[in-house]
Formats: sequence, C-alpha cells, structure tokens
Amino acid sequence: MDQKLIKKLQRQIIKLLPAGLQNQPSILLTDSCSELSRLVANRIKILDKSSQIFIIKGIRVCGTKKAHDILAVITVNKEVYIIDPTIWQFFPQAKSILVFILDDINIALDKIKTMYGGRWSKNEKFIQLNKNEERKYLDIVSQNIHENLKQSNLDSNKK
Repeated sequence: MDQKLIKKLQRQIIKLLPAGLQNQPSILLTDSCSELSRLVANRIKILDKSSQIFIIKGIRVCGTKKAHDILAVITVNKEVYIIDPTIWQFFPQAKSILVFILDDINIALDKIKTMYGGRWSKNEKFIQLNKNEERKYLDIVSQNIHENLKQSNLDSNKK
C-alpha cells in the first residue's frame, strides 16, 4: 500500500464519472459510498492479499442523517490507511481519497469520529468480491451517478 496505488484507485473512481463532469464527484458520487468502498477494497485485496481490510460504517455523518462507509486497510507493517472513496460527499475540496495513515485502529476510529462526527464502528472484515458482485456494485454506482446527474441538472449545464 502506497501513495501511487491510492492515486491510481482515485483515478479509477473519477473515470466512472461522465466525461466533462469528472470535476463534480461531490454531487455525482453521492449515495455510492457502500458500493465504491467495496469496489476499492476489492482492488486493494487483489493487489495486496496480505493486508486486512475493514469496512468502517458511520451514522449521522458530518451533522447529517446520512450513513457513510469508508475503509481501514491494515498492512503487514501494522499501518492503518483510512481511505474514503467518496470523500467529496462531505469534503468537496479534498484532494485525495487517503484520509490519513496511523498505526493503531482505535486511534484511527477516534480521529474519524473527530473529523466526520457521528458514530463509527468497524462494520465488517472485507474478504473479496466475485465477478458478479463486482458487476452488481458497478451497475449500482452507474445508476446512482445517472440519478444524481438528473437531480443536479449538471447535464444541461454541460451543453
């Protein structure tokens, strides 16, 4: 796990957005955190089988009634990478899906609570997706992007 991989994953997320609207992830990736967290976790697991990956679930995030999923990737060196594949929903100016790196999952959970507010917990240990699950999550993300596009009226601004 390194910065190069994180940047590659971030580029892959942005490429899911329609051409010309890839600068609008805060709007278009809304409500896709669960699916994108699992898709990103799957990519990490394929490239780095030795890391443990957990889905971290928050409720009442950033003063909203929304739930949110992010990733905790624990490397063999015991580094804890906190990755938020849809960070722009709550932090539109964020430059990276890497939120921070620490060496203790409990301290990481406390820092997540401070940063995002709400209640957070280690929800599930991620294993790996099969091809059907991966396709299903990609389809849901695509549908969500399409719905967000319609609701936001960004499509008409493109013309």
